[in-house]
Amino acid sequence: MDLLNLVVPHMRNLKVLGVYQCQLIHIGHTFRLLDIIREDRPLGKEDQVYLDFFPNYHLGPKSMEHGTGSYGVIWDNWGGDTRLAIWAIVSRILPRAFAQDIDLTKPGTSFYKWLEMSPCWNVGETLEAMKDPNIRPDKLATMLHWPHYRGNVDYFKSKIPRRPEGWEW
Repeated sequence: MDLLNLVVPHMRNLKVLGVYQCQLIHIGHTFRLLDIIREDRPLGKEDQVYLDFFPNYHLGPKSMEHGTGSYGVIWDNWGGDTRLAIWAIVSRILPRAFAQDIDLTKPGTSFYKWLEMSPCWNVGETLEAMKDPNIRPDKLATMLHWPHYRGNVDYFKSKIPRRPEGWEW
């Protein structure tokens, strides 16, 4: 990231910055990449560089015994809910990217492909729900936690007791 920070702002004719499966750059670095391509641009050209980004992807064991498989974000199956961590980061990345006229979630982009490979379910449907400013937080939480409920909050509430932290992540 430090090397990109030194080089990219001085590349005045750069149109697209593509970062694909770099071992040193993970999904959390998306914020910094967005900052780097905006830095030191001539007036009126601040949002002229497009970011095509496929974060580092950790492949898990190929065998599916004991519920293992591709891990995506981390190198090990840590027993936590990786999906919620991914969606929490994505929900903060999207507004910053859209403010710079970068659509990371368009089908066919590298970032979208990374999300589809990740342990997240119903990627396209969930991204559309995240972009909707009128979506209820409990419906979004239902989609993120248990996607087979498909946003049916009533069924979700009747089967799962209320979370003490509410619907925040």
